[in-house]
Amino acid sequence: MFRMKKRVVLGLLAGVMAASMAVPSYAASRKAIKSISLTIKANIQPETDFGQEEIEIESNSNKYSVDGYDILNDDFEWRDDSVPRIQITLTAEDDYYFQSLPKDKITLKGGATFIKATRQDSSSTLLMDVELPSLQTAIRDVENLKLSDNGIASWDAISAAGSYEVRIYRDDKAVGSSMVVDTNSCNCRDRMTKGDTSYTVKVRPVSRFEDGERGEWVESASVYITGDKAAEFRDNPTGGSGAWAQSPENGRWCYDNGDGTYPANAWKQVGDKWYFFDAQGYMQTGWIQWEGKEYYCSENGDMQVNCMTPDNYWVGEDGAKIIQ
Repeated sequence: MFRMKKRVVLGLLAGVMAASMAVPSYAASRKAIKSISLTIKANIQPETDFGQEEIEIESNSNKYSVDGYDILNDDFEWRDDSVPRIQITLTAEDDYYFQSLPKDKITLKGGATFIKATRQDSSSTLLMDVELPSLQTAIRDVENLKLSDNGIASWDAISAAGSYEVRIYRDDKAVGSSMVVDTNSCNCRDRMTKGDTSYTVKVRPVSRFEDGERGEWVESASVYITGDKAAEFRDNPTGGSGAWAQSPENGRWCYDNGDGTYPANAWKQVGDKWYFFDAQGYMQTGWIQWEGKEYYCSENGDMQVNCMTPDNYWVGEDGAKIIQ
């Protein structure tokens, strides 16, 4: 019995020694991948099915390649509050393998968060689970961008955008420097003062959550401006005055800028008072959360300053709630 045990032990030792001798030879034939760096760009629209999203995963490494991704979310449709989770497949080149990597050796650009990684196929494949920014905070490219013959650019508001960069082009050449606006429209009349030519506008959103994060430039269709229209722009670059308008459907108030556009998901100064308008362009009342602060708008919609609110909170000169 003892001899049998000894033989078993000796056999196991022989196997271990053989394996240990094989490992250095195997490892010597391939080099370890000691870090991962990926750039992930996602354009995911709410109320669209899985598979309709646009996700680009890029790597500049010559040691491994990106072979696609799978969606890990349980649902079948992207919602406004969705937090996308994907599993990225990386494949090592022939002379390399993935070693076990700590989090500080994995760099993800574009706002994604690393969750975990699993090695397969003798460490030739790495399955990496990552979480993308919530659709509520994710920057998307602008949609329905239009440049009217009245010189007004407009597009759908993006809730995660704190501002938008706007560029005007005349015959494919930039007119002046970029403009920055905080609403989903821009008066471009003062950049369109040369007539009998065509203009386009390019717009990209700037994140309110991530410093320096921007969407891609999106270009409108061209619009032809006659000499008479250009003269009108020179004489009246502002395009007229705005006015309040009440929806006949729900009785809620919005503000016509005077050029056919409406402020949305933004503050608007009317006279000497400030008003906040939601993503649909309707005036809001009560407490407004904006860029980490809280503001109170009366039942008439105007932002309150230097006073106590009906629920006994003080707001300062800038309208923000004073935390005591």
